[in-house]
Amino acid sequence: MNRQLRKATLVTAAITAGLLMTACQHGSTSHSKSHGSRHKSVYKTSGTSHGSRSSRTSAGKTSSGTIAGGTVTYLAPGKYLVSKTGRADQAFFVADDTRVYGAGRICGATGSKALTHCTLDQLETATKKAAVPADVVLRKGVAGTITEVR
Repeated sequence: MNRQLRKATLVTAAITAGLLMTACQHGSTSHSKSHGSRHKSVYKTSGTSHGSRSSRTSAGKTSSGTIAGGTVTYLAPGKYLVSKTGRADQAFFVADDTRVYGAGRICGATGSKALTHCTLDQLETATKKAAVPADVVLRKGVAGTITEVR
């Protein structure tokens, strides 16, 4: 019994250490940028995606690719969640070079045929109110483009 307890403790500690190391991986490349009176942690990235093929992490979550027809919700400053039926929810970050296009909910005129370029602050405000239907292009867990779906 004592041996099993030690084994379980060791396995739990190893899993916890692995999760902490994964969570802190991006910490060395992040920086804070002031937006008004609050600070957001954002990640620098090129913001581009090559194709819509998805790469999967060891946890089975998509970190790169296009998620079309999902809904975007706010999690924390600079961090969002895209959900799509039949697919695992994917958390992602936004960067200074993330392009956001609205069709009335994020920004722009409702019913307009043209998409409007939006700011990250407008995205945050809109997603804090309600989930927004959008297509999201991800690269290594960072959004390159978020396009609101009419």
